[in-house]
Amino acid sequence: MINKSTSGTGTARALAIGLVSAAALAASAGIALSQETIKLGAMTSLSGSGAALGKITETAWRLAVDEINAAGGIAGKQVELVIADTQTDPTHAVSEARRLVENEKIVAMVGPVTSQEVIPVTAVTTEAKIAEVSTAASPDLTPKAAPYHFSNSPTGVNQMIPAIKYATETLGFTKLALISDNGGMSKAAVNEIAAYMKGIGLEPVGVQEFAFKTEDMTPQLFSLRNSGAEVVLLLNSLGDDSRKMLQNRDEIGWTVPVLASLTTTNYAAGNVQILGEEAFAGVNSVQFSGMTYCPSDPVGASAFAKFAERAKAAIPDLAKMGGPAGITPFYIEPFILKAAIEGAGTTDGPAIAAWLEAHASEIDSMVGKFTASSDSHFLPSPDALVVVKAPYKQREDGLTERVDCK
Repeated sequence: MINKSTSGTGTARALAIGLVSAAALAASAGIALSQETIKLGAMTSLSGSGAALGKITETAWRLAVDEINAAGGIAGKQVELVIADTQTDPTHAVSEARRLVENEKIVAMVGPVTSQEVIPVTAVTTEAKIAEVSTAASPDLTPKAAPYHFSNSPTGVNQMIPAIKYATETLGFTKLALISDNGGMSKAAVNEIAAYMKGIGLEPVGVQEFAFKTEDMTPQLFSLRNSGAEVVLLLNSLGDDSRKMLQNRDEIGWTVPVLASLTTTNYAAGNVQILGEEAFAGVNSVQFSGMTYCPSDPVGASAFAKFAERAKAAIPDLAKMGGPAGITPFYIEPFILKAAIEGAGTTDGPAIAAWLEAHASEIDSMVGKFTASSDSHFLPSPDALVVVKAPYKQREDGLTERVDCK
């Protein structure tokens, strides 16, 4: 889980979660904690093309809220989770967001999952001045466009920079190709990735795109193979698409190395059960540093390892969801809001945004260091990501081995 750090200055200690009493919070200016419960909206694709994520997100959010409530809630109040189905349709997502705000009277929101749903929904949450945390990673989600939205995902280009450095500096490759889905995050990232590569004296030898939950991406892979690519960068949002890419790579007999984004890592444990380990030959991907280990690190000692143990005990079919890593991005979202609401002393969106911009680095996150500013609401700091070895192979405590261990 995520807890407010109690180390450092007296100010930091005074802001620590659990040290601010409900009575003190109730006296704060602009307080919006008079309700009996904290109504937390939660938007996800329970149906439609993104439905594979629906059960995962709902399960993660419910586990987080159960733990928060068992520990006393948010500012001494129990959290009520109100879930809405986006149907993987941006128009329907906007309608559901309005229902949550106007009818359900939510005071904060987690989700939706994809950028193409989150971007239109932020118009609703901005108007209502409601704080929102999602995994959307489109660079269009700037503080100016969505002032009360924060993402616990890095942008697409920041996900791929560690992979590009590993490909060029460690493996010595110069012919890099890119394949991505047609989501908002990926579309925006493709140009940024190309610009980053140009800055280090390279250009992608091939760029291909596929639709969410595609049934076949062999045409795109044939094109990339013909480009002479030495390694393929994979950027996508759905675990199903990671599986399809690796399956199609195997079917056309192409053994090109793959360097993939967070999605491939987070759903590798589930995908390997379908594809087999041979499909992951030559595959590396990125992961949050807090979810990785070096062989000398003790088993079960990290915050993520302890969460993994709790999650396995609480969720019988966790392996089908990609293991603890598969639910982590969503699980931590309610804890981010807990830290911000208790730190700001209110559920007011502008106050929460201001608190996170000033204090995100003080949140003790199990995945890696957070940061935020008036220029960026993407919480993971640039050094929060590392490249991992066989992403499907998790140690007994749920961690994945890094490639940079000395």
